[in-house]
Amino acid sequence: METSSIMETMTLISLIFLMFALTVGSEAQQLGSGCGQSLHCIKTPITCNDQVAGDCQAVASVGVSADGTKALFTLSAKTTTYIALGITASPSMGEADVYACTENNEVVRSWNAPGYSNEMETRIGVSDESVSLADGVITCQFSRAVSLSDAGSRFFDLTSANYYLIMSWGGQVLPNGGLTRHTGTFVGSQFDLSTPPQSPPPSATTPRVADQPSPSNPVGMTPGGTSVPSGTGVPSGAEGCGVTMGCFSVPEGCNPDTNCDAFSSWVPNSEKTEITIVLQGRTDTYVAMGFSRSGGMDNTEVYACTSRLALLRSRNDGTTNIPIELKGVSGQEMTHTNGILRCTFTRVVSLDDNDGSFFDLSSGNEHTIILVWSGPLQSDGNIGYHTQNRQPSSRAIDVTAIAALEGTNKEDETTPGGTGVPSGAEGCGVTMGCFSVPEGCNPDTNCDAFSSWVANPEKTEITIVLQGRTDTYVAMGFSRSGGMDNTEVYACTSRLALLRSRNDGTTNIPIELKGVSGQEVTHTNGILRCTFTRVVSLDDNDGSFFDLSSGNEHTIILVWSGPLQGNGNIGYHAQNRQPSSRAIDVTAIAALEGTNKEDETTPGGTGVSGGAEGCGVTMGCFSVPEGCNPDSNCDAFSSWVANPEKTEITIVLQGRTDTYVAMGFSRSGGMDNTEVYACTSRLALLRSRNEGTTNIPIELKGVSGQEVTDTNGILRCTFTRVVSLDDNDGSFFNLSSGNEHTIILVWSGQLQDNGNIDYHGQNRQTSNKPVDVTAIAALEGTTNDDSGGILLRRFHGALMVLAWLCFASIGLTTARYFKDLPGQTCSKPKWFFIHRSAMSGVLICCLVAFILILIAVGGSYPIGGSPTNVVRSLHGIFGFIVVGLCLINVMMALLRPHPGEPRRNLFNWAHWGVGTSAHLLGLFTILAGTANFESQSQIPLFPVLKPYAFWVVVGFVVWHFCLWIIFASYPLFCKPSGERSDDVTLKAVNGTPEESPPPQQEKPSLPPAMIYLCSAYYAVTIATTIVIIILIFI
Repeated sequence: METSSIMETMTLISLIFLMFALTVGSEAQQLGSGCGQSLHCIKTPITCNDQVAGDCQAVASVGVSADGTKALFTLSAKTTTYIALGITASPSMGEADVYACTENNEVVRSWNAPGYSNEMETRIGVSDESVSLADGVITCQFSRAVSLSDAGSRFFDLTSANYYLIMSWGGQVLPNGGLTRHTGTFVGSQFDLSTPPQSPPPSATTPRVADQPSPSNPVGMTPGGTSVPSGTGVPSGAEGCGVTMGCFSVPEGCNPDTNCDAFSSWVPNSEKTEITIVLQGRTDTYVAMGFSRSGGMDNTEVYACTSRLALLRSRNDGTTNIPIELKGVSGQEMTHTNGILRCTFTRVVSLDDNDGSFFDLSSGNEHTIILVWSGPLQSDGNIGYHTQNRQPSSRAIDVTAIAALEGTNKEDETTPGGTGVPSGAEGCGVTMGCFSVPEGCNPDTNCDAFSSWVANPEKTEITIVLQGRTDTYVAMGFSRSGGMDNTEVYACTSRLALLRSRNDGTTNIPIELKGVSGQEVTHTNGILRCTFTRVVSLDDNDGSFFDLSSGNEHTIILVWSGPLQGNGNIGYHAQNRQPSSRAIDVTAIAALEGTNKEDETTPGGTGVSGGAEGCGVTMGCFSVPEGCNPDSNCDAFSSWVANPEKTEITIVLQGRTDTYVAMGFSRSGGMDNTEVYACTSRLALLRSRNEGTTNIPIELKGVSGQEVTDTNGILRCTFTRVVSLDDNDGSFFNLSSGNEHTIILVWSGQLQDNGNIDYHGQNRQTSNKPVDVTAIAALEGTTNDDSGGILLRRFHGALMVLAWLCFASIGLTTARYFKDLPGQTCSKPKWFFIHRSAMSGVLICCLVAFILILIAVGGSYPIGGSPTNVVRSLHGIFGFIVVGLCLINVMMALLRPHPGEPRRNLFNWAHWGVGTSAHLLGLFTILAGTANFESQSQIPLFPVLKPYAFWVVVGFVVWHFCLWIIFASYPLFCKPSGERSDDVTLKAVNGTPEESPPPQQEKPSLPPAMIYLCSAYYAVTIATTIVIIILIFI
């Protein structure tokens, strides 16, 4: 009976299971067919049938179960790894609920987060899956709940909104089931499970025009599931260009489906109210199309098709691309297959919303078409700068008409503005003015920089060609000073922009581009070229707009190949600079040469050469190393000659450096109280003063005839300085005859961001004697190691390390944790003898070190100064505090109450508090003093100290406090037996009270482990101190 019941039950269960399987199979069977009837489908290519075979790469379909509770999916693709279907609210790979059928015969669920990272998710709502892999094709079927309560925001409710389907395939499956980036992707239009698809598709062999959008098909979805723009039949190829559709391709004549860098085609509808655009190219980032009102990148509306399967809209303001809302667009479709990125969309020709960024493309309005491609994508998915990957059309067009365009890169380009300035150098000095670097180069092939100019017959305008082989910028300056200061600059940049700026000293300041017309910028085959016409003058009282009218002369300066800043402005060009050999009138014809001549002489009425010939005979000089050749191998070199009246001194300062070389006149013999002149690689002569070891920039005055060059790695400044000024400025030293100063040369330190000089490290040499610079002298450098008090600083550091790392650590630790040490020394408890001896050592070392550092810095220590000297300032401030606490604690010890007196307990706490504070501050001050990192711009206290010395001190401090924790924890676990007195009583010696041990009593025992720890502590502390002192002196 029981067996019969069991059999009946099993039979019933089998029948139920069979009926369920038949029901599911019936529903699943519908997923293999019925596209456009009961199923929403996407497939690639769109002409393939419902099966993956032949040219058909992938097919996906979605339907709904009879009860409306499940979405039924079928996926199939030519791949052996995975095929995935993403459900997303926008036609991109971000924010997508993804379901993948993998080679492991399973369905996995994941989430595409912003930034396009794929994250694994639990398989909630998934059932009835079936996965197969055969003949290189993965096919699967599964069900997904249409909605679930409390499923989270990543589980989209398919009843609440329309969603896009995105199909991808061909990446790799990770061991955890995750997916790598796909090799093929196709985007379908929106689907709505509550609305059935349209009628069956036409034959795959018949070209099909998509239906107009309808309530049941809001974006023109074909029965095949792809989004085709409404009302047009724009193919992806170039067939029909100039006949049935407008088009533009790069390179010209390429095949858009195989080898075009960029391709665009457009067709208006019959009413010319909409334009359907196809934009595609071979790229893995983006391809973009711009409608330009200016003919260049400025004032352009841009549509970009990105590899993240998004259609983006932006506008160009100058050379800055600004993302804006995508509007007036429908029927967008994005695919990225076999390396070809393609977007199709329909744009209305105009909107009545007063948005100036939405250009009116109505019939009769013409725009230049610009294609750009293969720039980087930013992290947020927006497009980045495309560099040279840009092509404007040869003319502006009406996009409601049919046209086949060509690009502008023609060899026979001429310059607008009424002149015919060629791009080459033909006619230089005859029909046009010109200046080239290097001299005699061919501007179209090998010039670093080239400029030519021609005035119109009335000499009211000048047409300028500026070009060079560069991937950043080439610039031309009109200089009133002959140098970089007081210069009006025009820069041609690789972002295809013409920029105007002015130089104030060595600072370049962007200013408005005005008085310019007919500008054209190209970047072809590595040659960047700008042509523009500038009026010679403006009546607007703008002093930055130089008057180039006939009779006004300016030095021409060419610079090139500096970096471009993030905002597109030009950065510092370093040595890529060449001034003309003379000032010229640019309304006249002239062929210029550069100034880099070997026979340069110094202005100011003297003939000081750049070499060392005549040192000690016709001029004073000082070189490092001694006897070097200033034009080849000197680290630093200076020469000086006074005029016959000895009222002016002409100085040459030079060295092999890429930052700066400086000369100081010192009253102290060291760095303090020094007037400094620095020649920098930014081609500037700077003046400053040293207060202590802090360098403070000050006004450059009393100087004339300055000239700065940087040639073949040799930086050289020539200038003339008056010997004195009657303005009561104490920072302007009196160099008149009879006044002697020590000469100091420094070199190759860093330059700060503002161009001022920074700390030079060990690159410093002081003359062996002070000199009268109105006389002739050949100087030698100092040979002792005590230059600038370095030896005194070494001893200061060594004594402070000995005081606070060694003596103070041992003295305080012994008094606090080791009063139970057995035995006596000199009739005193051993702990007391060690404590008093160590603290006496602290006092002696601290006072001697304090005196040494005062001598080294000349009796004063600068506190504050620039923010970059914060570590140095903290060292000085806390150093004074530590010395003060040390003296206070000694005074308290000498005046302490006798044991048992009422105030003895107060003394004990005060003595402990002041001593511990001094110790902790001493350790911190040593850390600040040993901080000597290359990344720091503050002046280190020991320029020769190795950076790892700081970490040795850090290691000791950490180890020290760990041991203190262990020592303090000991009584909590192992309380010693007996009683202990922390006081040392007094006894009379010749009538004078003195500390004496307390009466004998039972002494607590100190475990051997603690004695071993104490010995180890002493050994490590002494060893660390020795190591740091050695580092200070090596």
